[in-house]
Amino acid sequence: MPGLTTYTADNRQTSALVGYAILQAFVQGYLTNSNVTGAATADELIAFVNAAVVSPGGESFSQRNAIARALAVGKALGDLSDARVAAATSANDLAVTYTWVSSDPAASVTGHLGPNLITG
Repeated sequence: MPGLTTYTADNRQTSALVGYAILQAFVQGYLTNSNVTGAATADELIAFVNAAVVSPGGESFSQRNAIARALAVGKALGDLSDARVAAATSANDLAVTYTWVSSDPAASVTGHLGPNLITG
């Protein structure tokens, strides 16, 4: 099951954005697969993002903040409940299996790394 099936259409779009943020965090080095498998809660994922040391030139406070905020939204939605985070086997699994990113018709799961949630 992707994101929760009880979501309205707008919550499914928000859930997809959470999934994109997870994929983006992985590609940019803010999250690793070992971070995801070692985390039991969304708060732990957020802590990993905030503590990540990314490659030179890849650091962006607004990007780090956007990813952390997206994870917090995912927690509030229920996509990133403690049970779901603890069960994830990789960053891709967390994004694709537990959010609506795989059902987003606007872009491919692997091809979209654009802006996620509002960063302001």
